Amino acid sequence: MDGSPDTSEYNCSSTQTSMSSLIGEPFQVSSYPVPTRTRHEKVHNPTYASYSRDFPGHATVTVQAEGIHIVDLSELHTVASHTCGSNVAFSGPASSRYTLEDDERICTTYALVSSAPEVAVKNRDRTVWIMKQKILGGTLGKSDKREIVLPHEVARIYSDDKISNILLVSSTGDISVADDELNIQSTLVCPHQQNFLDVFFFPGTSCNFLPPHENPPDTIIVFCSSSDSMLLLSILSVTGKDMTIIGQNQVSIPHGVPGRKTDHHVIALSCGPCGVLSYINESHTWAAYQLEVNNLTTSMTQIGETLALAQLSHSNAHSFGRGMCLLSLGSSLVLLAAMTATPSSEISILLWDMRYGVVIASHAIPIPSTIAPSIKQGIDMSLLLADAGQVLLTLCPANISRTASSTSESPYRSIVYIIPLDPNLKSTIAGAIGKTHATSEWLVPNPKAETLADNDPRSKLLVDMSNHLQHNEPHKADEAFFRWAQAHTSASGSPSSNALSISTPDGAALEALYGYGFVKQLLALFFAKEYTDKPQYSPRVMRHLIESRVVSAGMIDGRLLTALKQYGDWESIMLSFNSVVDISEDEMISLAKALIDEQREPQPDPEVMNVDSNKAWTPTLSAYMLMCVSYPTSPAALRLAIRKHLPDAQDLILILELLDGWTVGGTEEYIRTLLKSVASNTLIEHRGGAAPPYDKTISFLQVLLDASFVSLLQFPPSHDLLRSIMSHIEPEIGLHERVGNLRGALEPFAKAQNRIVKERAEGTPKETPNEWRKRRKHQEQQIALGVGLYRLEELVI
Repeated sequence: MDGSPDTSEYNCSSTQTSMSSLIGEPFQVSSYPVPTRTRHEKVHNPTYASYSRDFPGHATVTVQAEGIHIVDLSELHTVASHTCGSNVAFSGPASSRYTLEDDERICTTYALVSSAPEVAVKNRDRTVWIMKQKILGGTLGKSDKREIVLPHEVARIYSDDKISNILLVSSTGDISVADDELNIQSTLVCPHQQNFLDVFFFPGTSCNFLPPHENPPDTIIVFCSSSDSMLLLSILSVTGKDMTIIGQNQVSIPHGVPGRKTDHHVIALSCGPCGVLSYINESHTWAAYQLEVNNLTTSMTQIGETLALAQLSHSNAHSFGRGMCLLSLGSSLVLLAAMTATPSSEISILLWDMRYGVVIASHAIPIPSTIAPSIKQGIDMSLLLADAGQVLLTLCPANISRTASSTSESPYRSIVYIIPLDPNLKSTIAGAIGKTHATSEWLVPNPKAETLADNDPRSKLLVDMSNHLQHNEPHKADEAFFRWAQAHTSASGSPSSNALSISTPDGAALEALYGYGFVKQLLALFFAKEYTDKPQYSPRVMRHLIESRVVSAGMIDGRLLTALKQYGDWESIMLSFNSVVDISEDEMISLAKALIDEQREPQPDPEVMNVDSNKAWTPTLSAYMLMCVSYPTSPAALRLAIRKHLPDAQDLILILELLDGWTVGGTEEYIRTLLKSVASNTLIEHRGGAAPPYDKTISFLQVLLDASFVSLLQFPPSHDLLRSIMSHIEPEIGLHERVGNLRGALEPFAKAQNRIVKERAEGTPKETPNEWRKRRKHQEQQIALGVGLYRLEELVI
């Protein structure tokens, strides 16, 4: 993360808005080539982005082996550039400021040079180029460059529009104050010089963790480094050219979460002007602390609980900023950008409230094609607060200089995004209420709840089944499971003659019998990676668990259907649509693509006997899409999945043919079904099992056309099919308009019908004598007042 600019606009006095508008759709600002080789010893990020209040509305992008670009964030174009050559390497993000000199607009950029042909070896990482350029009505003047050699290395540079001083920070703890020409005025060395992590700059007036003071400091610096298993902090106050260490503290890097290994590396870190510091270690546990500085002492108090994150990629997890990054948004709100685990790799943007441990809002960005090939090596990320309501996200391929050929042109590019945020954010308990379900998919279930006692019979069952599966005896694992289930299930009828058959108790009893942690450990036996060369899967146990509604996709990192497909268990996949509530749209459409590819494979001659074939049963595309269309989905996620897995119009044709048949006469059949339901006071399944509900068919069709209409228009064979679908839908639109006129008149009857059906399904509670007397008294009062269902009163003034 770059040196943080002022975040006072995200202070604790902001107001909360609705969740749906907290994170907008990210959009790309620019992309830059990544060099395949470097001649310097140190390996730096291919691209840095920085933002300074001295140049509002503009970001400074530093590109290795190319130069520095000043980008207008409102117009999304470059207003100034400094080309530095392919042999120049930068040690950190450049900083720019905007000034007026003789009524001319001047852009001054400070570039931190690690190496260059004109820089002596002894001056590497200590050289700063000051580059000035005139901006005249959109035309660029001649660039002026001066070279300054500093007494120590420089990793970060910070300037404030309220003061003329510039702060220079090295990775070894040297902090200097200089004027705008980089003449050093004072230098201070932090006591610890261990592994540098990050440094944060805040205007003194915006820092809430300092004691009240009539004359607050100009700038507060929070310097973070690590040593062994400790995170070290030094807090410095800068007033003019005077610097003072006002606080130091340290905290253990391992968070001590049960069930997680002890790790000693920080991979993501954030700190805000409200004094909330949070960090994630390489085992993906996350904790937040409140800083308080008083009388030269710094206290750190943990806020909220330690979070054990799930679904995040573990590739190169020991590298800081590799695969994830954090940004404090004031109060206890922290923005997390992270790469999710394969195979559905994407960049997830999560807005967390660390005080309550919940996800307030989320968004997903597909990994760009120019970065996707480097997923195995990792992706370097950084988040940076820009203007109010804007956050910059920089994605860079990692280790390209080490892996790419020195002669080939790099196909990789770094990308800078703008993530729109609601500028009025605040941590409130009202905003956290109702977010537990959305948060659960990003957290590992409580390890304490998963741990089974030694005397728990389920522990012995897991051991027995594991031994049988490792010895290639899945049938004995089946017997052990059903024997245990039979012994712990209350039979509702006469026992079956089949020793492996058990009666099915109700949902509450099943939940108590199995439990989330036990089922997750049981599934881990089937999908463990250490015994991939031996059959260890039990389809009978799997189907029993799915039918019992105790399986969720989150138990297998959200990839339940993919795991079942690896074993060819399509029967369990089809059952999952009726019992599993968290199947992702990405996984759903990926399996549809697999069925389409299989359907296109050459089919064997039916007259030729193939005695060696042991191919597992596979559903037809029609049967599978019937389940997909009927399953509850999110339109936005479904659009992304269709664009990702079905980019070819030829694949879409097969699905459109099914939807074409399902759109015939849907409304009339739907009305007939409703009339039958009213006549019988029962809920009747619409359209039976031959086709999905008509409203879900239309919704799926709309999403599919939104995602791929341009591709279909460019594919002539799809035109007749689109016209056919249109011919089916146009009469339905007219019928809906005519029937819509009856909505007001029939609404009271529809509500009464729904109430009757619900009471018949759930049972009407018997009215107590006291409730009857209250209802009767209320009716008598209404009659006495003359108030009926309909009454018109006229008031003449």
